[in-house]
Amino acid sequence: MIKTIFGLTAVLIAAIAIGCSDSTPDTENQKGNIIGPCELISKTDVEQLIGEPMKDPQKRDNKTVGQNFCIYESAKEDSFRFFQISITQEAFMPPDRPSPKAIYESLKGNFPDAVKVEGSGDDAFIAPPGLHVIKNNYYITIGVGNSGDPKNREILKASGEKAVENLLKLIK
Repeated sequence: MIKTIFGLTAVLIAAIAIGCSDSTPDTENQKGNIIGPCELISKTDVEQLIGEPMKDPQKRDNKTVGQNFCIYESAKEDSFRFFQISITQEAFMPPDRPSPKAIYESLKGNFPDAVKVEGSGDDAFIAPPGLHVIKNNYYITIGVGNSGDPKNREILKASGEKAVENLLKLIK
């Protein structure tokens, strides 16, 4: 299930990126420090938000669109709870790619009935695979499972607020 969610997120974002290339960013192309998604939401934060112990995070990258993932899975063998956060940022993007804000706006346009979320970032909405937030040209996505579930929506909203709070501390 985690791989399906991860794959859906990567496909959605890659599908709206302009062009395909095997080039990967290097330090000459980076425009600042790369912020890791695990810096936005810690394991302790996730455990408090989800309400159960979590395993150490798995990290993945989608360099084509400048996206880094942090995936937490439940430490309980009988639980299917997970928490996935990603951040798309110019510092991790190859040259000549759309900006994180352009990617966000394009994806938002694909979900005209998305649920608007107040209090997270410059703009935020809930649509597959979860919460989408844009703040200062950083595009954050958070998934916790069924985003139609009211409890999961509350987790998404609280997670978005925490992620933006930590982002602002990191970019000062």
